[in-house]
Amino acid sequence: MAKNNKRGRRTSGDPRKTRGDIAGPGGPRDRNSVIVDTSNAILLDGTTVSLVETTPGTTPVLALLLEGRINQTTDRARNLYLMDGDGAAAIVSELVALAYRTGHQFGDQLMARIHRLIDDGATGQPEADRE
Repeated sequence: MAKNNKRGRRTSGDPRKTRGDIAGPGGPRDRNSVIVDTSNAILLDGTTVSLVETTPGTTPVLALLLEGRINQTTDRARNLYLMDGDGAAAIVSELVALAYRTGHQFGDQLMARIHRLIDDGATGQPEADRE
């Protein structure tokens, strides 16, 4: 485990140290039918994204770095996930669907935030180029 000298906290990149689970007799869309084990889950407080070009001229791989404090400890974790467009679409679509299952107000707030990011140019395309 590496030590983060700025904060004096230990930082783990070992995914075996962080854990937790969602399990149960019900499916992910069933209400109150799963058990969520939060022991050593990461309490997310930081995200970083990047493109990784594996071979010149090929589709880049998406890199997603998630970090936060490990639940019920003072330790922190940083785990890097690599995915293609299908993986990213799965994450985004599942989060949008979950937001709307929480309630239309929450879902609408999430979608408004996404549209605001697009309008502010966070997608890298000026508004005029998208039309």
